[in-house]
Amino acid sequence: MKEAIETASAFVRAVAAGDAEAAHSMLSHQLAADVAAADLSTQFGALADDMGGVTGIGQAMVILEDWPGMSDEDLAMVYVPLEGDEFSEAVTLTISASDDSLRISAIEWGRP
Repeated sequence: MKEAIETASAFVRAVAAGDAEAAHSMLSHQLAADVAAADLSTQFGALADDMGGVTGIGQAMVILEDWPGMSDEDLAMVYVPLEGDEFSEAVTLTISASDDSLRISAIEWGRP
């Protein structure tokens, strides 16, 4: 699951740094077709604004490796905490195997 954690962390670092194109390149084909790179920036920006700005990214952790409704390609759900000036939030990502690489197939902005 180390690779799933690395994929999730890289995605959050990219979107937090304003590199929505790099973050978008980590999405599954289906999610990339549904969500534009600019939307990633908008969604992350709204979350960051709600928490008074992002001051750091915490240690990502696998929270599920098996859940109802998971697809054959799904490997793990990874929780990435975000530290803020006013309070903390998180991004939860579903990591899936696709085209011999790991991709993000679902994004939940904010703590579950």
